[in-house]
Order: sequence, then C-alpha cells, then structure tokens
Amino acid sequence: MLAIIDSGSLHGIEAFPVHVEVNTGERGELRWVIVGLPDTAVKESQNRVFSALGNSGFRLPTSRTTINLAPGNLRKEGPFYDLPIALAIIAATQQSTLSLASQFLVAGELSLSGQTRPIAGAFNLALLAKKLKKRGLLLPKESALPATFVEGIEVYGVETLKQCVEFLSQRLSLSPLPHTLCANSNTADFIYDLSAVRGQKILKRAVEIAVAGNHNLLMMGPPGCGKSMIAKCIPELMPNPTHEEWLEILQIQSACGSHNDPTLYKRPFRSPHHNISDAGLIGGGIIPQPGEISLAHGGVLFLDELPEFRRSVLEMLRQPLEEGKVTIVRTSGKLTFPCQTLLIAALNPCPCGYLGSRQRRCHCSSVQIQKYRARISGPLLDRMDLQLEVQPVDLSAFQTTLPTEEKSTDVKKRIAKARDIQLERAKTYNAYLSATQVDRFCYLNTQEQQWLHKACEQLQISARAYHKILKIARTIADLSGESCIQRQHLMEAMQYRCFDRTWQ
Repeated sequence: MLAIIDSGSLHGIEAFPVHVEVNTGERGELRWVIVGLPDTAVKESQNRVFSALGNSGFRLPTSRTTINLAPGNLRKEGPFYDLPIALAIIAATQQSTLSLASQFLVAGELSLSGQTRPIAGAFNLALLAKKLKKRGLLLPKESALPATFVEGIEVYGVETLKQCVEFLSQRLSLSPLPHTLCANSNTADFIYDLSAVRGQKILKRAVEIAVAGNHNLLMMGPPGCGKSMIAKCIPELMPNPTHEEWLEILQIQSACGSHNDPTLYKRPFRSPHHNISDAGLIGGGIIPQPGEISLAHGGVLFLDELPEFRRSVLEMLRQPLEEGKVTIVRTSGKLTFPCQTLLIAALNPCPCGYLGSRQRRCHCSSVQIQKYRARISGPLLDRMDLQLEVQPVDLSAFQTTLPTEEKSTDVKKRIAKARDIQLERAKTYNAYLSATQVDRFCYLNTQEQQWLHKACEQLQISARAYHKILKIARTIADLSGESCIQRQHLMEAMQYRCFDRTWQ
C-alpha cells in the first residue's frame, strides 16, 4: 500500500517541500530501498526508524518496501526525514489511519527508542508550511520554538513517535505552542560598556560613526590599546533590529542550527578564529551553507588579528562587502545568502606589534613589516570605510576612582536617532547607498564640492573612497541633526580615510 507524508528540507536558507512516499507489499527480496538522492545521513535513517518503530510498539513491513523522497532531482541531507518516514510506514502498513497527516508538514529525527530529537531549520520549515497553506507544523518539541515566530500556522511539538501517531489519528489532543513575539529590550545593563574603556575619544567617535551608518571599521594599534575591548561594546550600541531584519536574522540562524535563544531580540556578533577556511567565512559545501559573514547578517563580524587570516580568505570578502550578499555556485545550483554586516577589523602595525609605539621599541626589520602588511591587499583596504590608528592609553587615565567616560546608553540614543533618519530618508543605511542615492542624499554645494575634489586629488584617493567619504560625512551630519553636509563633516570624514596611504 502507498502512503505519503509531506515534509521539507533546506537548500541554503530556503526550505523546499519534500514528499515522503512509502510503498509496501512489493514482490521481491525483503529489504528497504531509499531513493531520491539521499545522503549518508538519510540512508542511515532506515536503521533508526527500524528500531524506533519496534520500540514504540509498531510492527515492521514484512515485504519489500520502497521509500521515495520527491522531488528526485534535489539532494536530501540530514535527519529531517526519520519522523515522516516512520509515519508513512505506519500508514502504508495500515497500523493507523493518520487522518490529519495531510494538514501538516512533518520533520524530525528519531532516536532508537522512538524519542524525537531536535533538527535545524524549524523557522524555515514554518515559512514553507505557511506558503503551502498547511494547517500547521509537527516538529520535535526541543526545536519547535523558532517556528512559533511565524504567524498563521499552528506549531506542535511532539516528544515521541507514538505521541505523533496518536495525535494525527485524533486519539490524542495536543495544544499548539503559543505564538511568540519578541519584546524590545532597552535594558541599560550592558555586558560591555563604553564607559569601561578609558581614554580613546577619537576611537569611540569613530565607532559611533561606524555603527550609526553601518560603515566598516579598521583599527590598527599595538597590543593592549583597547581594540578588542571596544569591538565587544559595538553590538550593545546597535539598536534592536526591526521586525523584517529580525526575520532575516532568524532565518539564517535557524538554517544553521543555532542554539541561541530566539526570543533574545539581539543582533548577532561573530568573531571567527584566523584559521577559518574560505567556506567557513563566506559559505560553501556540497550543499552550500551560510558562512560567518552571513551568520553576522544584521550584526557584527569581528576579525581580530586581520593579517593572520589567510590572504585567499580575506580576498573573498571584497565582493560581499560591496554587494551585501554572497552568491555561491555549485553543480547542484546557485544560492544567494544575505550578508549586510558591520565588519570590524583589528590588527597590529607590525609582527611584534610595537611599530610607532611610544612605550616599547619595535624590533621588526623593514622586510618583515612589508611582508606582514602585504597580507592585506590594497583593494580590500580600500573597502574599509573608516581606518584608524590607535595609540595606547596613558596610565594616568586609570588613576581616577570613578570613570568619567560616556556610557553606552547615551551613545546608543544618538545612534538610534541617526539610523531612524537614514531609514526614513533612503530605506537603508548610509553605507549601502547606491551611486544614484549618493548623488541625491549626499549633495554638496559648489564650494564644498571643489574643496573635496582638491583634497582627494592631493591625497590620491580613489573614486570608491570618494563615495565612502561622502557616505561617512552624511552619517556625521545625521548624528549632528544637520540636513546638509557641511565642511566640518567632510573634514572629519577625511581624517578616517588617510590611513591607507601609509599602509602599503
């Protein structure tokens, strides 16, 4: 007898429908056959399902059984199909009617005892169920919470195979999980507060501008000057994401099986180690998965000790930083992942870290310094909006009993106000303005335009850097509440773009 259970799978961050078809009573040798481009994890599901059925009190098929995962042209991977395969076998062998099965999308892994185990992509599957106009979604209870963010469908968390069968057979009544809403958290109790960073007023100002306009920031300075510490303060400075931004963030996190609490309405902060691979940073795999730059979408990607990353890995950042998305092409198809992230990078000026330091002497040769700096190409450096040399803090700043530094709460208010101005004006942040939008929203009068052109010619600044200066000046004007870009805004923006002339 033939039975069909609707399920789903992930292709990147998008879910697509999978129909689990089971046919029993076939002539031939007694065995199970799984078709439909299954990977190793899917092929092994027959062993898990075999034990789960027996330990849950169900009998196994006594004839040749074919399991088809349709459509057959897309590769299936992961343990999504344990639960729907078991349900389809039960229906095909007429052990239960499962009258409600056609109204639900079902996915989940099974243990040998018949208990359900969590899977990734619950939120993505919920979006698919809504798109297919299903009544609801059946998932392992431990992974069902992210799916409750999707309105218009019922989400049920089941703990065992037997419980799922009784529910679909209408012998057991279950209540759907309540729809989850995230409340904006405006708590002032920051884990990392700017007030804990003594001195570094220029760096703090650059950070405020970077966060306000989502501009990439590069910090160069000797060890212990506060680069990493201030980078950890940046996520707390960013306003809570909008509802649309949060759905995009949750879709990526869910597809990658993130174990973070989805009810925490916070932007992601990713800080990968410098031994990361190309695929780990950008994304990839046989069936491409998002990399760190996409996992940081809507939040912060912090690359500490930038020259220690392999040059091939860093060069792959160039196009994603410009376009805000990553496109990965494989023989199985093409996938695009969003990656509008705030990139914060930190590095030392030389291998020993003390070139130009007032506290310690540098012992690196010119060849060592040149080789060290050659790990970062000029085109990548040109894509860093704000570039700043950081000096160590004078120890006298730590002699005061109470810090007099500005708190993150005050800075966050100014940033939130500037971001609201940008979204109302252009529906995007200043860092992502197109060339047409730059001409429209970063307008300069004749005098200011002539001054900027002359300054860019003297400093040999590229056309890309010219546009970045305009965008940074626009952000500075927004922070000041000015509708027009003025000379002081351009001058401040220029001082953050002179670093790359002395780097190479």
